Amino acid sequence: MKDFVRFGVILHHIATVAGWVFCLVLFAYPQERSLVGTALLVAWAFLQTIGTLELIGRWLLGRLDEKEERMQRSFARLGEHLGESKAKGIFAAEMVAMVALKLALPVGLNQI
Repeated sequence: MKDFVRFGVILHHIATVAGWVFCLVLFAYPQERSLVGTALLVAWAFLQTIGTLELIGRWLLGRLDEKEERMQRSFARLGEHLGESKAKGIFAAEMVAMVALKLALPVGLNQI
């Protein structure tokens, strides 16, 4: 169970940084983007920048484990209420949705 949550936390960190880099790459190709799409992409890039800076700050301060501990507590509470197998399924679905959102939303905003 702990390895599963640890993988989820690492996946979250990777998706945050990858989403931020993806936004920066999309800024280089403004061919079909409207002003509204540009504003939304800038706002999303700003949110991704905050998440990336938080990750860098936690890494520099040596506090990366705090997020994992919070996730472990949340997963344990979910497991108490629903059972471990259902909790794993819900947690996996959350991770898939999070990665999809962080990587697909910039593409959608770029098309507006």
